[in-house]
Parts: sequence; structure tokens; C-alpha cells
Amino acid sequence: MAERPEDDGDKKADLAGGEDHIGALPDVLLQQVLSLLPCRQAVRTCVLATRWRTLWKSVPSVRINSAGELYRNPQALSKFANHLFLLRDRTPLHECEINSYYGGDSDEAFQYIELWLRYAVSCQVRVLRVLVKNELKDLCLSNVSLHTKHLTSLELCSIEAGGHFLDFSSCPALKVLKMEHCKLSALRISSKSLSHLIINYGNLGCRARISAPSLITLELDEFTGYTPLLEPMPSLIRAFLRFGENCYDHCDNSNYFGDCGSRLCLGCSFIKYYGNGDCLLLEGLSGTENLELISQPELFIGRMDFKWCVMFSQLKSLLLSEWCMAADFSGLIYFLEHSPILERLTLQLKYYEEESATETEESYNPRSQFLVSKHLKVVEIKCRKEDETILKILKILVTHGVPPERINIKPNFQDYGLGCK
Repeated sequence: MAERPEDDGDKKADLAGGEDHIGALPDVLLQQVLSLLPCRQAVRTCVLATRWRTLWKSVPSVRINSAGELYRNPQALSKFANHLFLLRDRTPLHECEINSYYGGDSDEAFQYIELWLRYAVSCQVRVLRVLVKNELKDLCLSNVSLHTKHLTSLELCSIEAGGHFLDFSSCPALKVLKMEHCKLSALRISSKSLSHLIINYGNLGCRARISAPSLITLELDEFTGYTPLLEPMPSLIRAFLRFGENCYDHCDNSNYFGDCGSRLCLGCSFIKYYGNGDCLLLEGLSGTENLELISQPELFIGRMDFKWCVMFSQLKSLLLSEWCMAADFSGLIYFLEHSPILERLTLQLKYYEEESATETEESYNPRSQFLVSKHLKVVEIKCRKEDETILKILKILVTHGVPPERINIKPNFQDYGLGCK
């Protein structure tokens, strides 16, 4: 114990003598530290000492215009980034984040982004983010093709993508694809290696086919336009689909199955000529263990697949919104009948009205006799109030073998979330 004051004194003396503890670290570790900084701050460390002059040239992560950086105009940002990539050593990149200039002339702000993207790919980038910050225009990458065996994660924001850009057959290591506020006009989104696909607040201008046989998680949230066609996903564990009010797959004549027969109904006409021969959603989702399907009652995209009688043989946890009550509770009944090992069912009935359920008589006469999964342990109904519609749901559940003690009604309702576990 008597030696501690002397040790503390030696340490204080070392610090007072100006010993460079940070400088004693190896170059690799210092470059890892620099990679956490925005690029401009990392470059400024070159003035600290002779040893620091070139350290920034080999940092494994590059962040262009990230949080905390301010540029006078898009020209200033472009000038800095162009010089950065010109002077940087062509060492492999673990991560590259490209943020466009916010505001101003979009053409100037976007002028070099494709070039920077190609540079990152040439440096074997593994994690790539391209985030556009412009309220007037999206960055078009439809003419870009990614060919890299190193890319594992791709994140895009406010990108317009079509053509072959979303064909990732030349990216055999890609595992994660996240797209937010993107306009997608590609007819196909394909990847044999992809494990996680997230499309939030996107605009799908055509009915794209999603081919991702290795997918583990799928999230499609609040997109506009046409619902994509999902090819089989045998590895799928969790799927969350929330259809926004601007989804085109609805009937103007309130037909719940997309076959009103009117040529003036754009939703039914499009589905008749461009997808009536395929199972759009349910076949692709049939292998998942956890499923959340949330939409308005008017959308027919889920119900029109019922004719295929797809079985959900692995489904254990299911969350449905008010769409399952339309057309005589067809959605609820379908999943009860076609989910043989279902363990947990949640009904989130936020916007429902009693007229959404066309049958209101006290008796329930099922069209087919079946019993629900013997594994079903919990049924949770979240609603604003208990009324005749809720009583109707209870009768359906009990009729098909759900013990009343396993049904829990929660009148207090919280907003939708990714709550299926």
C-alpha cells in the first residue's frame, strides 16, 4: 500500500513530460479509431504529427457528409469527396456511407455519387449506404449494376432504382438489403444469398417479383403502388407486412376478392391481366414461423390468394388486423384452418367498424368443419370496445375449438408495431 503514491506520482510525471500514449498505439488501431469519424475530421488529423500525415488514407471506413459535417454548397462537398477518393490508398473498405448534400441544386448534389459508388465497389466494400437528402428529387441508379463478391449489406434511401440495379446475382455475399423512401420500377428483386430484406415507405411502380430463397426476415412497411409477388422463401422465420392506404390493390366497387368484373376498376383490372395466374403473397410467406399482416379491409391482395389453399405448416405466431374480418371473417377463418401448429394469435382491430363484418346474426354456421391447432395457447384481441363484432369473433373461435379461457380481450389499444414474437 505504501508504494501506491509513488506509482501515481510516476504516472503524473509521465503525463507532465508530454508522453504520447495515443501515439504508442499501432497504426491499425489508430485507423480503426479514425474510421469512426466523419471523413473531414479524420483528414484533419494529418496535422497532429508526422506519423499522422497518411494514416487517414487507409482507414477502413469512409463517411461522406455524415452527421456534424457542414458544407457551404454541393460544389464544396463534391470537391472534398473527389479529392478524398483521389488521394486515398486503395485499401479494402469495410464500410462506406455516402450522404448527398441537403438542399440546393439536385443535379450538382448527385453529380458524382455514382462515381463514388463505383469507387467503393472497387475497394471491395462490405457495408454500403447511399442516403439521399433532397426533397425535390430522388437519385436515379437504374443504369448501375453492382458486381462484387464482397458486399454483405446495402442500405438505400430516396433512390430511384430500376433496370438491373436490383438484380444481385453478381453479389453472392449480400445478406442485408434495406430500402427507405425508394422508387422501385424493377420487374425483379433477386438474390440467392439475401437473408434480410426491408422495404419501408417505398413506391412500387410495377408488380415486382421478389426472388430470395434464403430470406430469413422480410419487412414491407407502408409502401405505395403494387404489392410485389413473393416467390417461395423456405428459410423465412419472420415476416411483417403493413399495407398503406395508397396501395393500388383495392377494388373501387368494394369487392373483397379482386374480381368485380368492371373494366373501370383499375385494381381488379390490373390483377386480372397481370397476376391472376399466380399466388402473389401467401405461397411466399407459407414457410414463416412469425407473421404479421396489417391492412385496411378494402385491400383484396391477401384474400385473392385463398383459392390456392396454401398451408402455413410452420406458422407459430400470427398477427392480423381488421382486414381479416371483411367478407364474413374470411381472413380469420382461413388462417385458423390452414395453420396446423399455430401457438399464438393476435387480432389488432384498430379501425374496424361493425359493417366490416357482413354477418351479424347471433348464430355462426361454418362453411367447413375443422378444429384449430391443438397447440394454440393464447388468443389476444386488441380493440377499442367490445361489441357485436367481437362477440362474433368469439363465437367463431369457440366453434372451431378454442377454449374460452385462452381468449384475452384488451379494450385498450396501442398502435401497430412489430409486436409478433
